Order: sequence, then C-alpha cells, then structure tokens
Amino acid sequence: MIKFFRKIRQKMLTENKFSKYLLYAIGEIILVVIGILIALSINNWNENRKLNNEELSLLNDIRINLISTHGTFKSDSIKNHRNILSYEKIEYYIEKDLKYNVELDSDFGVLTFWSTPFITSTAYKTLQTKGLDLIKNERLRQDISYMFEVELKSLVEDYDRSEWKISETVTPFFSKNIRRLHKVALNHSRPNDFEALKRNDEFQNILSMIIRQRKRGQVYFSDVMLGMQSLIDDIKTEIDSRKK
Repeated sequence: MIKFFRKIRQKMLTENKFSKYLLYAIGEIILVVIGILIALSINNWNENRKLNNEELSLLNDIRINLISTHGTFKSDSIKNHRNILSYEKIEYYIEKDLKYNVELDSDFGVLTFWSTPFITSTAYKTLQTKGLDLIKNERLRQDISYMFEVELKSLVEDYDRSEWKISETVTPFFSKNIRRLHKVALNHSRPNDFEALKRNDEFQNILSMIIRQRKRGQVYFSDVMLGMQSLIDDIKTEIDSRKK
C-alpha cells in the first residue's frame, strides 16, 4: 500500500502536477491522522473495557467478602445472645437466692467467652492497592470506604478491644473462684463455693459488667450488619445495571 501511494506521488511530480500533488498530500495526511485517531479510539475503548471489567470483578469480590463477613457476624450474634441468656440465668439464681444446680455448669463455662469479629477484607485491600478511584460510582465508593475504614474498624478497635480489657479483670477472678470441668466438657465450669459467690459484690459487679458489654456488642453487630446488607444490595444493583 505504501509503495502504491509512493508511485502516485512520483507520477504527479514527474508530470509537474504540483497542485494536485499538494491536495493529494493533504488528503494522505488526513487519512494518516484519521487512522491514528481510530487506532487511539480502539485502544482507549479496549482500555476502558478492561478497567470496567476489572472494576466489576472487584466489586463482586467485595460483595462476596461482605456476604461472608455478614454470615460470620450473624453467627457471632447468635452465640453472644445465648451467652447473655446464660449470664442472666446466673444473675437470676443470685437474685432469687437459689441453690446451685448442675445446669449452671454450662452457664459458668461461657463467662469468659465472646465472639471476636472476624472481617474478610481481601478484596478491599486489593482495591486500596489499585486505587479507590477504580470505582466510578462516587457514592458507592464512599460507602465501601466508610464500611471498611469506619464501621468495621470501630467494631474491632472499640468493641473487641473493650472485651479484651474486661477479660483482664474477669480471668484472674475466674481462675481463683471457678474451676474448669475439663473432664466433663471443655465449656463447663463450676464455682468453688456458689453460696459465697452469691454474696460476693465483686462477682456481681463483674457479672453486670459482662452482661452490659455483651448487650452493647449485640447493638454494634446489629447496626453494622444492617449497613452491610444495604451495601451488599447496592453493589449488586451497580453490577447488574452495568452489565446491561
């Protein structure tokens, strides 16, 4: 093709048709420019399609991570609720001055237990590496960032950290006054002297502190789970609308 155009130019020059040659040269330049613009347009289209596919894939991965975390939190909330019922049963026995019943073994066994929030965030970490601007929907980008940087981080740094601080008080008292019944079951324990424990103000203070903390945790989990479910739905809506 290049040889063909070169022959045309040479023929025009030898025939001294300079004006026609000039028009031809301009037309050839225009064709070259058009070709370059088309090539750039195709390249940009391919690049945008690649970024679009990468964004949608990452959004889907974030959604899967959130669904996994939501399921874990739901399980944690159920466990924490059961533990609260166990603590309140102990409290009830103390308030009613009831004699010890072996059914309390399982309730005393979970006094030091709580569910630490486990967050699956591999996809969000990948997004941070690639750049948050990869998410084109600004509101969705802000919601995702807020969920991981504020909501979930607060759950760990505020609630879970408080649990560990309380554990520093509960564990020493527990080891002095309550024995693990490991030969019966790993999650069973029994007070050395329940009657004395019922009159122990420190134990009642610890028990009320634990109940309050677990209930506080339930509120934390519930609020975060509501926001998480809303974000999961929003991400799905975004993905579905972009696939059309």
